[in-house]
Amino acid sequence: MPGEAKPSSVDRIAGTIQGMAFSAPTADQRQTVHDDHAAHRAWMRQNNITEHPYALTEDPFTGLVLAGLLNPQCASSVCRALLSGLDPSLSSCECLPASAYWPSSGVDLVIEAQRRGRRELVVVEHKRFASPSHAPGYKKNPDSQWQTDQVYEAATGDYWPRWMHETDPGLPVRFIVLDGYGKPMEQLYPGGLHNEKWAVTSYSQFGAVLRDEHGQGVQGLVPLLATLYAGSTDSERT
Repeated sequence: MPGEAKPSSVDRIAGTIQGMAFSAPTADQRQTVHDDHAAHRAWMRQNNITEHPYALTEDPFTGLVLAGLLNPQCASSVCRALLSGLDPSLSSCECLPASAYWPSSGVDLVIEAQRRGRRELVVVEHKRFASPSHAPGYKKNPDSQWQTDQVYEAATGDYWPRWMHETDPGLPVRFIVLDGYGKPMEQLYPGGLHNEKWAVTSYSQFGAVLRDEHGQGVQGLVPLLATLYAGSTDSERT
């Protein structure tokens, strides 16, 4: 309308960050979390594992994932669980992590692993139940891309990003989002330029692998199993 102020690019980006950044899970996604948590609890009772009583946010759970990747007893199992959205038939003996770290910027985890006999890098972005999606730098640059787009372009460009300086730039890179609900990329990052390059691993997939590995006698997985759904409001629904 004449005289009506149009939103700036910054306003549009900010609206996206505040509104679409955390896309509400669908009813089916909520139900999946509720049902899987119920099944997970029943399995834990059968295996004498006590669920953590307090909510865990994204960072503490990411720290437990990293601890699992650095534990020789369960590193292959945790790596297999993270990759289950990309390679569902992968066995733990086919997934051998050599190193893992939590960079100060970029993504949540960077892993060097041997998968099916090939060395590769795996970058992991973690989204727990209430974690928003980001477009870093949007306040200064209204055209900033989603975090996953920035990560993909940095990891596949001519200049190795600072947050991957500890890795071999000659290795192929795989991209994983670990998401509590298992939302597809277009729901997590609407309009993302490189959404098709990212695989999504849901907590349901992640937990299924952890339970399987624990059942095979793998030690060191209890901290992840006990906290997987801690703090999910959807899993408490009746």
